[in-house]
Amino acid sequence: MNPIKRIGIILSVVFLIPVLFFSVYEISSLTKDERMIENIYQKQLEAILFSVNQYSDNTLSGWISKVESDYATHGNSGSLSEPMQLLLANTAIQMSFIIDTVEQRPTLKAFSFDSLRADSLRKPIETALSQNSSQIQQLIKYKRSGFQKAESIEAGWQRDEKFQLIIFIIESASGSHVAGLVINLENFIEDQIGPRLQIISKDQFILTAYNKKKNVTVYSTELRDTTSMNAALLTKDLWIFPDYALGIRTKGASLKQIVRERTTTNFILLVGLDVVLVVALILAFRSVKREVQLAQNKSDFVANVSHEIRTPLALISMFAETLELGRVKTEEKKQEYYSIISKETHRLTGIVNKILNFSQAEAGKKTLRIEEVSLQLEIREILKTYDFHLKNKGFEYYFHESQEVNVKADKAALTEIIINLIDNAIKYSGDKKRIEIQLSTELDAGVLAIKDFGLGISKENQKHIFDKFYRVSSGNLANSQGTGLGLSLVKQLIEQQNGRITVNSELGKGSTFLLYLPLVK
Repeated sequence: MNPIKRIGIILSVVFLIPVLFFSVYEISSLTKDERMIENIYQKQLEAILFSVNQYSDNTLSGWISKVESDYATHGNSGSLSEPMQLLLANTAIQMSFIIDTVEQRPTLKAFSFDSLRADSLRKPIETALSQNSSQIQQLIKYKRSGFQKAESIEAGWQRDEKFQLIIFIIESASGSHVAGLVINLENFIEDQIGPRLQIISKDQFILTAYNKKKNVTVYSTELRDTTSMNAALLTKDLWIFPDYALGIRTKGASLKQIVRERTTTNFILLVGLDVVLVVALILAFRSVKREVQLAQNKSDFVANVSHEIRTPLALISMFAETLELGRVKTEEKKQEYYSIISKETHRLTGIVNKILNFSQAEAGKKTLRIEEVSLQLEIREILKTYDFHLKNKGFEYYFHESQEVNVKADKAALTEIIINLIDNAIKYSGDKKRIEIQLSTELDAGVLAIKDFGLGISKENQKHIFDKFYRVSSGNLANSQGTGLGLSLVKQLIEQQNGRITVNSELGKGSTFLLYLPLVK
């Protein structure tokens, strides 16, 4: 298996499998946390409503204790004692009453500041008591067993449906007596329960009392709150007033919105973490891939350079040894051998110089002297020097001088760049031996195009041909010898002169290298 693929698989296993398991675990945890939060919140709301109900019950129990205490102290005198006056001063209490006996034709005595109101309520109370005799008997049993229990019973009020009748039992030496309170429900909720609701809400919740029959708001800790009972997250009946209910909801966002927002935030963070890990995986793979590729390219470079150097050295050694042993008899043959030795020496020198130039450029030690350079003159000089070499290789070359182009460049570096590109065109031209050179301008840059009609470069390899030590590993290009430094050196040198290089190529149709250098203004 390809080393890069193997590394990719290993990195994927090391990174992605833990990420996958972690993501699945976190998503399931989010669902559990959502349910847990909702349950906790629900219990908290239930506790709040329980507290309000308990407070209401305690308030009513306190009033009943005062009535019992007053009866024990003053008996059934029929006049308002001072404790009863204080009790009836409460706007929530319309009247108090007591019946001397629970036997047939009982006498009801009312206590109220409003005698007219007491007279109007007397008949409904008597009717309600006669209709609920079984409940009264049950209350007596509770009282005799030591438990005071109050009961809310229905009374047929003619006009004021906001009243509620509460009855309880008072024990005395003469027997059991039915006592009761007529409560103004809305006043009770607003005056007694309201302040308690405000204390509990603390600007975190909205607590509301509803009339269940009419589905209207009686009291709310939120000003001008007209929402129906359906808007509450949780509702509980008032223990002492079954037709009324308490509702609670969060201020601002609802419970579901709060849980959903928290879940969404956590999910986004989780996805963000996964994305970061995947990006880290991709970057790590690219880095490893680059290093593996570079190591492979360096290995290929050493092999190629060794081969490139070995060939001229072998020729030089062979012909020098032949001449040294005096085996060459004619002067003409000697000159031929001398020519071969000289040519291979130049070739060897070129390889060494290319490596040294690349090393200097890579280390940033190559000093360039930027000056005004005429591209026409520079190309003419190079072609004049290379004319014999090109014709000897069987090449036709054409230089299109459509305009004069002066650029800012280092003359020696520019010469080396052009020679490298011409050498590449020679090396990869194949059977069609033709090279075209053209000058033009584009915005603030002078453009030099060197075109061959040879093998061409695939799109995949075009992305890497300027990399250090890179050589095409397959196809016809792979058969050509080279160090893999030429185009990398060209790119480094052109960029050090504030220029750039691009390539347009298609397999089987040749390549065009475009050099862009700053124009002299």
